[in-house]
Amino acid sequence: MQSKNSSDSSPDTTMIVGTVRGRARPRKGHTKSRNGCINCKRRRVKCPETLPECENCRRLGMKCEYSTRRIIMDAPSRPLQSTPTQFTMDDLRLYQHFVFHAYPPMPLNGEPVWKEVAAMSHNFDFLVHAMLGLAASHLSLSGDTDYTAQALSHRVHAITLLNQALSKPCKSKVEADARIATVMTLIFQSSYMFEGMVEFIIMIRGCRAVSDAILPRLENSLFEGFTAESHNKHVLSLNPVDVVGEIADILGEGLVSVRRLRPICQSVIEVKYLGILERILEIAKSSPVQAFTEAALAYAMFAELEQNEFKHFTNRRNYAAQIIIAHFFIIEYIVATVAMASIMGSFPFRRAIISAWALKVAENVPSNYNMYMSWPLEFAKSDRLRLKSG
Repeated sequence: MQSKNSSDSSPDTTMIVGTVRGRARPRKGHTKSRNGCINCKRRRVKCPETLPECENCRRLGMKCEYSTRRIIMDAPSRPLQSTPTQFTMDDLRLYQHFVFHAYPPMPLNGEPVWKEVAAMSHNFDFLVHAMLGLAASHLSLSGDTDYTAQALSHRVHAITLLNQALSKPCKSKVEADARIATVMTLIFQSSYMFEGMVEFIIMIRGCRAVSDAILPRLENSLFEGFTAESHNKHVLSLNPVDVVGEIADILGEGLVSVRRLRPICQSVIEVKYLGILERILEIAKSSPVQAFTEAALAYAMFAELEQNEFKHFTNRRNYAAQIIIAHFFIIEYIVATVAMASIMGSFPFRRAIISAWALKVAENVPSNYNMYMSWPLEFAKSDRLRLKSG
C-alpha cells in the first residue's frame, strides 16, 4: 500500500504502506494490461483501472466491476467520501457470521481477541469492510450461496481505507489494534482465495511490517503476544502426538521433489528458501511438530527480503520461485496435520485452497517446468491426507 507521504509519517510507516500496497512501477515496452474492468474490456477501450470505479464507467454512468482475478492492491484515484459508510442487512448478516464463525483462527485460542476487535470495529470502516469481506469469502466456501462479489467489494474498500489510514500516525491504541486486525483479516481472506497465493504472501509481509512499526511503541495491545515464539508455544501446548506415521511416505517424496528444484534456482533467495524447505523436511523425519515450528522461518523470510528481492521472488513469471512457494504451502500443510491435528477444523478450506494454488502454478509455468510440479500436483489431485477438516 502506498503512502501519501505526509510530513507526519514516520519512515517506518512509509515503508509499510509501500510494502502492503505494492503499486507497480511504470513498465517499459509492452504495457497492455489484463486488469481492466469488465465494461472496458467489453467495449475494447483502455481502462484507467482506478478504484472503486474506473473513470470511463463513472463518466458514462455505468456500474463498474472488476474480474475477481484482479489483484486488489490499488488505491482510488479520487478522494474518499468523508461520511460514514452505509451498511445493509446483508452486511449485518456477514458481520454476525464473522463474529460467530469466520473470525481468523490466529492467534491460536484467540476468540477473546476477535470479540474485542468486533466490539471496536464500529469506529473504523476499514476494519468493518475487512471483516465483512472475510465473512463473505468464508460463506462462499462453506455455503450454497456465492458471495464472491460482496467479498471482492468489501476487500477493495478495506484496502483503500487502510491505505488512507496508514498515511497518518495512529491516534490511539485502539486504532493501532484496528490496523493490525485489518491486515490480519485481509491475510485470512487471501487464504480463502483460489488465486490468492501471491496476495497471501504480500499480506503476510504487510502484516509483519505494520506490526513491527506499531507494537514496539504500544503497550497492552490486543496482539502484543502474537509472535512466532508465542505461536509455537501454543502449538506445543496442544500436546500433539509427534509421530511421522502416515505422512512418512509423502514427506519422503516431497524431499525428493524439493531437491530436484536446485537446477532451476536463479537467485540466492531461491536457493536460500529451498534450503529452508529441505531443513523442514529433514526435521519432519523425526519430529513433524518441530518441523511445523520451523515453517515460521519461511514466513519470516517474506518480511525480511528487500523490496526489490521480494518483488522478484513473488513475480508470477519467476517460475522457479512460484514452484518453490507451492511446495512450501503443501509441506506446511502436511506437517500441520500432525502438529495441529486437534484444531485442523479451524482451517476448513486450507487443503482445497493450497491445492488450487498448486494447480494454478502448474497451469501458468511453461511445459519444460512441468516435471518440477509433479509432486505438488499429485498431492492436489489425490485423496492423500484429505481430512474431514479440509
